[in-house]
Amino acid sequence: MNKVYKTLEFDQIKNLVQGYCVSEQGKQHIASLCPFDNKDELEEQFLFLKDAMNLIRLYGRFPLSSFYSITTSLEVTKKEGTLSGDKVNGIRYQLQNISELKSFVEDKENQSTVLVKYIQETYCPTTLYQMIIKCIDSNGVVQDNASSELRSIRRSIQAYEANIRTKITELQAKYRDYLSQETTSIRNDHYVLPVKAGNRNQVKGIVHALSASGQTMYIEPDAIVQINNQIFQLRNDEKKEVQRILFSISQEIKNNAPILEFNQEILIYLDSLLAKASYATKLDCVIPTIGSTHVLQLTQARHPLIDPKDMIANDIVLMAPKTMMLISGSNTGGKTVVLKTAGLLSLMALSGLAVPCNQASIPFFDQIFVDLGDEQSIEQSLSTFSSHMSRLVSICEEVTSHSLVLLDEIGSGTDPREGESIAQAILTHLHHKNALTIASTHYSGLKQFAKKEEYIQIAAVEFDQEQMCPTYRLLIGNVGNSYAIEISKRLGLQASIVENAYRIKEDNLSVSDKLLEKLQDELTTIQKQKDDLEAKIKEADFKLEKYNQLVNGIDSQREQILIQAKQEANNIYDEAKQYVDMVIEEMKTEQAKMHVPIEAKHKLDTLKHVEKKKEAVSTTPNHHYVIGDIVLLISMNRQGEVVSINKKGILTIDIGGLKVNLKPSEVQFLKRKEKTKLAKSNARSLKKTTNQSYELNIIGQRYEEAMIHLDKFLDDAIVHNYSSVRIVHGIGSGVLRKGVRKMLDKNKNIVSYRDGGANEGGLGATLAYFE
Repeated sequence: MNKVYKTLEFDQIKNLVQGYCVSEQGKQHIASLCPFDNKDELEEQFLFLKDAMNLIRLYGRFPLSSFYSITTSLEVTKKEGTLSGDKVNGIRYQLQNISELKSFVEDKENQSTVLVKYIQETYCPTTLYQMIIKCIDSNGVVQDNASSELRSIRRSIQAYEANIRTKITELQAKYRDYLSQETTSIRNDHYVLPVKAGNRNQVKGIVHALSASGQTMYIEPDAIVQINNQIFQLRNDEKKEVQRILFSISQEIKNNAPILEFNQEILIYLDSLLAKASYATKLDCVIPTIGSTHVLQLTQARHPLIDPKDMIANDIVLMAPKTMMLISGSNTGGKTVVLKTAGLLSLMALSGLAVPCNQASIPFFDQIFVDLGDEQSIEQSLSTFSSHMSRLVSICEEVTSHSLVLLDEIGSGTDPREGESIAQAILTHLHHKNALTIASTHYSGLKQFAKKEEYIQIAAVEFDQEQMCPTYRLLIGNVGNSYAIEISKRLGLQASIVENAYRIKEDNLSVSDKLLEKLQDELTTIQKQKDDLEAKIKEADFKLEKYNQLVNGIDSQREQILIQAKQEANNIYDEAKQYVDMVIEEMKTEQAKMHVPIEAKHKLDTLKHVEKKKEAVSTTPNHHYVIGDIVLLISMNRQGEVVSINKKGILTIDIGGLKVNLKPSEVQFLKRKEKTKLAKSNARSLKKTTNQSYELNIIGQRYEEAMIHLDKFLDDAIVHNYSSVRIVHGIGSGVLRKGVRKMLDKNKNIVSYRDGGANEGGLGATLAYFE
C-alpha cells in the first residue's frame, strides 16, 4: 500500500493537511491516515468532518491554539514528582483550549450535532485552572500572588537589595582609589567590590573570587556581609516556597489526571479533524457518499495537487453496464492525470478526507491497484515491459470484485501486436472479476476492441494543437489521437523527417482510420468553439450581475450613510445635553445664576436632527441676502449665519464653526442679525470674570487620541476665557495622568494645576488654572 501512496502522491496530500494542525500530535494523527477497515466507522468520521466544515464556513476558524503532549508530565505527578512552571503551563494550554472550545459551541447546538456534543463531553477542572492562572505566569514563573508567604519573602528581598545597593554605592565612593573598576559585581550570589590586588588590606571583607589575570580581587565588604547573608537566606526561603507551590499544583494535576488524559485525546482528534476540515474548505471539497455497489461517480473532479488555473474539472463515472473505462489521447500526461485523479480521490475518501468534487460516490474498495509510469526495477534487472508485467501479474492474482484497478499504457514496452493481445486479455480477465477498471492506451487495436465491448466506456483527453499541450479535459465517447508527430515537430524534429512521417502515416491509415481522425479533429474544433462561447456568456452574466450589484449597492449605501450620520449627530446631541444637565445640577448646589446654562441647553435643542417633513418649504426666492443674515438650511434643518457672498450669489454659511456653500434657493431667510457691540462686550467681560469650570473626560481613550482631545480642549478653553478647567483622566496605570501633566507644563497660558479634591475626582482628575 505504501507503493500506492507514493504513486498516487497521497503523502503530499497528508503533508498539506498537516499544515493546518496546531500540535505535533495532530500532525502525527494525519500522517497515520490510511483507508478504514470498517465502513460504519468511516461514515461516522464523515459526520464529524461535515459538522466541522459547516461550522468553519459559518463562523471561521475554531478557537484552538497550540498545545503539546502532557503524558510525561502526568506520569511525573503520579510518582509524586513536582512539575516545573513550564510543564505546568502545558496543562494550562490544554485547559485554556478546552474552556474556549466549550464557550465557542455554547450557542451552536442548533448548528451541529455530533461535533458539538463531542466537545461538550470535555471538562475543565475550574479549581485547577484558576490555581494555575493565579500562580504561574505565561513564562512559567511562579507569581508573587501565588501565596502570601512568597509575596512577603520577595518584598523583603527587594527591601534588602535596595538597602545593599545604597551601601555598595557608599562603599564605592569610600574605596574609589582602591577599586579596579567602578561597576558592582555579584559573586556566589553576594554583592562584591572589584578591589585591586595590591590594595587587599585596605578593604576589609571576604574574598569570593579572583580575576583571571590575578589583578582584581572580588571582596564582600564587612559592612554588607550581614545583609548579603540575609538576602541569601531569603533566596533559599523563596526557592522552598516556590517548590512548595509547584508541588501543590502538581498534586492537583495528579488528582485530575484521568480528566486531563481524556481531554488530551479529544484535543488531538479535534486538531486533526479541524485540519482536514480547513483543507477541505479551502479546496471547496465535498463529503463523499460511500456506497457498497459498483458505482464510482466523481462529478467535476479536480486533482488537488494541480494548480486550479491549469486544471479542468472532469466527470469520472463507472457504473453498470460501463464498469471499465479506456482512455486514449496525446502522449503528454493528460491520461495519467485522469487515472491519478480517480485513484487519489478514492484513496482520500476511504481515509476519511473530503474530496475536491461537486459530488462524489465511491465504493468501499478493499484495495486500489495501480500500475502507472514506466520505471524499471533495477534491483531485479527487469526491463520496462517486465516491470509492468510483474505488477500486472500481481494485480490479476489479487484483484476482487470490490477492487479499483488503474492501468497506464497497458501492454506497452513490447511488440505492439503482442502488447495489444496481452492488454485485451488482461482487460477481459478484470471484467470477469467484476473489478472497476480505468486504463489508458495508444494501441489502435485496443481502441477498436473497446468500441465493440458494451462494458467498456471509451474516452479521450483533449489536446490543444495550437499550444501543443493537454487541456486535461476528458471527452467521454471519443477516441483520442496520439499527436506523436505533432509533438515531435514542436520538440524540434527536423522538418524533412516530420514530412516523411506524415506520408508514412497517411499510407498506412485505412479509410475508416482517416475518417475517424478527421472526425476527431472536427470534434476538437467544435469543442473549442463551444468553450469560447460558454466563457463569453459567463463573462457577460458576471458583468451584468456586478453592474446590478453596484447600482443597488450605491443606493443602499447612500441611504445607510445618511441614516448613520443622523443617528451619530443625535447621539452627540444627547451626550451634550446630559452634560449640560450635570452642569446645571452642580450649579444648583453652588447657587449660581441659571440663565446661562439654560440658554446653552436651549441652543443644543436647535442642533438636534429632526426628520424633514415631506411638505415643501418656502425658500423666499426674492430676498436680498447680506452678510449677517440668519438662515435655515433646508436639507439639514439647521440654522446658520451668512458670512460671505461671492459674485455668483453663492452664500457661505457658518454653522457652529462648519462652513458650507449653498445657493439662495437652498436656504430660507429667518432674520437679520442685530449688531450690539455693547452686549457682546458685556458678554465677553462676563466670560472673563466667571469662575465656571470647563471639563474634559479622557478615561478609556488611547494615549495619542487623548492628547489630541486635550490639546483642542485647552485651546477652546482659552478662546472662551475660562479661568479654570478640569481634566478627568482616571488613576489606572498613570499614563494618561502623566501625559496631561506634561502637556500642561508646556502650555504657557497655564499658571498652575493640582490634583482634584475630595469632591473633584481626587487623583483621577487634574484642575488647571489660566492666567
